[in-house]
Amino acid sequence: MNVFPKWLLPAVVLLLIIPGSCRKESDPAKVFSSSEDEYLAALELVNEKQKNIYFQHLPGREENRLVREMNGERLHLAVLHASTSPTALSTVTNSCDLIPRQDVKAVYDALNPGMKKTNLGKAIKKHVDNKTVLVGDLLPHFEGVGLDGKPFDWSVTAGKRVLLIYEGWGWIKRSTHFWFKDLLAATDRDSLAVVTYVYADSMADLRKRVKSFQLDPYLVISDLKGKEGPLDKRMGIRGIPTYYYTDRQGRIRCIIAGFDENLFTYYTGLSPKWGENWTDDND
Repeated sequence: MNVFPKWLLPAVVLLLIIPGSCRKESDPAKVFSSSEDEYLAALELVNEKQKNIYFQHLPGREENRLVREMNGERLHLAVLHASTSPTALSTVTNSCDLIPRQDVKAVYDALNPGMKKTNLGKAIKKHVDNKTVLVGDLLPHFEGVGLDGKPFDWSVTAGKRVLLIYEGWGWIKRSTHFWFKDLLAATDRDSLAVVTYVYADSMADLRKRVKSFQLDPYLVISDLKGKEGPLDKRMGIRGIPTYYYTDRQGRIRCIIAGFDENLFTYYTGLSPKWGENWTDDND
């Protein structure tokens, strides 16, 4: 499921670049309708396209990519129609954590004064005004140290997609540890940087925790301020662990709380079975 496929422009631009695999069919995202019925009809076209993907019995990697693209089309349709369709507005409100902040803001700005005063409008405004890190924001290069005790050098992530694993190693299953190590083995370090933030009170504590959880394969960073430090609030921690996945420009594509193997792959496209699953190298 491509949660954010090539449409990270403000919704007011009203343009959509449809993935090549979908161009042969009619493009529902170009149906700029003010009608609830027409929005639902366009949405149904996308749903039918996704059903056809399942019927093809494609390899897992290809199916995952196409399904993510369909979800991206659905979210984009909702953004385009939110100011005129109650159903689309509800979808945006319920999917704020999957839509870039600037697109959610564009939806709110397009609402009439009456809609802004509704519960849906207020919920969107609250999300836009959120001061923590959201999808569409740049991943903060917060200060911290690595295992050598020196300031962590974020330049090692430049030009790469980044997966930041924010704590939680003491809570996840042993099988999940192996899952991520297999993911490391299946991906290219020149393409994907996997960084793990670790709670620690001191360098000795950091090294002890890294050794205990066998985190040596990862890029490790800690601010040495212990559990639930001030960084938690800035990052908008939703649970332990929380995962932040970015594009090559460092812009956050998705934020995931907790680990479920299927959902994680569903949203990120990352899997130890195939490594990365993005085809847009210019993202």
